[in-house]
Amino acid sequence: MVETFRPTTLEAALEIRAAHRGVPFAGGTDLMVKLRQGAGVPPGFEQPVLFLDRCEELAGLRDDGAALEIGAMVTLARLAADPLVPRPLAEVARSMAGPGIRSVATAGGNVCNASPAADLLPFLCAHNARARLIAKTSRRTLPVEELVSGPGTTVVGPDELLAALIVPAWSPTVSFWRKAGTRRANALTKVSLFACADTDGTTVHRARLALGAVAPTVVRLREVERMLEGAAVAELATIARRSVDACAAVVRPIDDQRSTADYRRRVACGLVEHFISAVLGGRRT
Repeated sequence: MVETFRPTTLEAALEIRAAHRGVPFAGGTDLMVKLRQGAGVPPGFEQPVLFLDRCEELAGLRDDGAALEIGAMVTLARLAADPLVPRPLAEVARSMAGPGIRSVATAGGNVCNASPAADLLPFLCAHNARARLIAKTSRRTLPVEELVSGPGTTVVGPDELLAALIVPAWSPTVSFWRKAGTRRANALTKVSLFACADTDGTTVHRARLALGAVAPTVVRLREVERMLEGAAVAELATIARRSVDACAAVVRPIDDQRSTADYRRRVACGLVEHFISAVLGGRRT
């Protein structure tokens, strides 16, 4: 039998994590799929399981004006509906899975599952979000971009828990979220783009673009961002064409059961070009 723990405080959870190296269990919507072994067979947990659903300290949502702090146990359903959550992030959350899964799946679980196709990651990376990791005797923060080290892997230590995601306050003039999937709901993402920018209608002042599912981790298109920042809106059609080559140079898509590398590359470049020429250029969304 697998040993299980269900603490009611964060302090107790950290004690258990340190002593038993328990596997953190948030909503379980990714973890149970990853460890399933077939009908009638218990999932393949090889370590004690640390259920976190009773740790209220991990389920907070707080905006202090400087940043939005999202507790690791905040559900996708709450992200989609809570008035504290900015509209672009709520839109991302509403596009994920279906209502039943969103009611239990968590922000922390989506991030720590570290799928290249995780839908929260492009938004978080584009907004320079940070992750707060805590252990029994230490705590640290680091960029979300650095938290995920590869497909299914993170730098979270064996005695650490992800406590919160911290999103710096910024309300871009333009925000854009698109993902390609087999259907509009309950489908894993083939390609995604979150992009945002500040513009006064004449000049682009700040731009951020992040692609998902086209490399082992999220790809920030920093070369494209440099092209855009300070550019005149009248130049965007030209920049959009140049962005295709810059995008193609940094993505590393794969062939798998959901799609092909060629499709992912073409769609990723097409989304970037569309954002710059049509959305940022003011023609359509």
